[in-house]
Amino acid sequence: MRALDHVLDLNLPMKRLSKLTKRKVLCGMAAIILLSVSFAPVPPSMVVVIDAGHGGADPGNLGTKRYRTTEKEVTLDVALLLRKYIQERFPDVKIVMTRDGDEFPSLKKRVAIANETQADLFISIHCDAFDNPKARGSSTFVMGMHKSEESLRVAMKENASIYQEDDYETRYAGFNPDDPDTYIALALRQSVYLNQSLELGSLIQNQFSNRVGRRDRGVKQAGYYVISFTNMPSVLVELGFLTNPEEEDFLNSQNGKELMASALLRAFRAYKEKHHPGPAAPEPAPAPQPAPEEPAEPVAAAPNPNAPMASPTYRIQILASQDPLSTDDSRLAGVGPVVEYIRNGLYKYAVGSYDSSVEASLQKSQIQNQGFPDAFVVKFEGKTWEEQGVKPLAKN
Repeated sequence: MRALDHVLDLNLPMKRLSKLTKRKVLCGMAAIILLSVSFAPVPPSMVVVIDAGHGGADPGNLGTKRYRTTEKEVTLDVALLLRKYIQERFPDVKIVMTRDGDEFPSLKKRVAIANETQADLFISIHCDAFDNPKARGSSTFVMGMHKSEESLRVAMKENASIYQEDDYETRYAGFNPDDPDTYIALALRQSVYLNQSLELGSLIQNQFSNRVGRRDRGVKQAGYYVISFTNMPSVLVELGFLTNPEEEDFLNSQNGKELMASALLRAFRAYKEKHHPGPAAPEPAPAPQPAPEEPAEPVAAAPNPNAPMASPTYRIQILASQDPLSTDDSRLAGVGPVVEYIRNGLYKYAVGSYDSSVEASLQKSQIQNQGFPDAFVVKFEGKTWEEQGVKPLAKN
């Protein structure tokens, strides 16, 4: 104990210590320094804020009302799975949740969480709804001017959460969720992050379409409050339509939630590897358990030829050939479900399915950046595949 007392008594003159005790003092100091260095916290390679839409008194959309769950439960389940998958795969990433239970952070609070933590990325998760129960598909929104009435409709729907707050008139003075003019002033706020937001949005949509078989509704720009005032690349994801019985069943299933969260993980991984490289845990990435008689990762399920579509429908033509191609053709690697049609004696190939030329034009630039610089928008008349003269591309 006396030797230990000597070590701890820093006021004791060194000349009064024996050589052995001096060595102990020096070794003890060295050990303290090494331990302080070893246990110093390592700063994360990036900070990601995951926002589960709605919550608490705000249920979000109610779907078909066949389930006791609403949008707020689906978004939270997917958000928690995404957090789990990222933490398992990327220990260098810090995850911050705007909520991890059934509470309702105000839209302003969600933005504050992202900005105060100086996040590198903001991902807000939602589910869509529409009067027409046949509306289907997944979409990703980034901040910008509304390019279509559809974008404005969805932005107004999600921003209406403001009305759930007691003092919204004071908190959001000057911001009227029902006034289209309100959104004009927001267009420039996120412009500095627009390219990276669009890039992540494209990665997400590619995963939803190619790996989970969801209808690709594209990357769109709209004035959501939560992605308008964040100071980092930000996206708002609409997983699908709870008002569509088939999509509601899928998004309420555990398998569906795992598939969508895994798709978001893979998109995040591609984004991180480019912009925030760092260590990652060994493969494999989380693989959801398959539902009975259904593959765990359905690959670009061929669209149903009998399913009604909007007329006209807009697609993006990527290739033309004198001879028919197959899905195994290397030129089609990395693109979504491809349809084939014959015009002017040539086999032509297109991707996507959009209800407006504006949506198709927005997605066209993403397709061009994926190696199809000559891609352009094509209009198809008719509400069935047969009427439009197209068919899913066949395998060899």
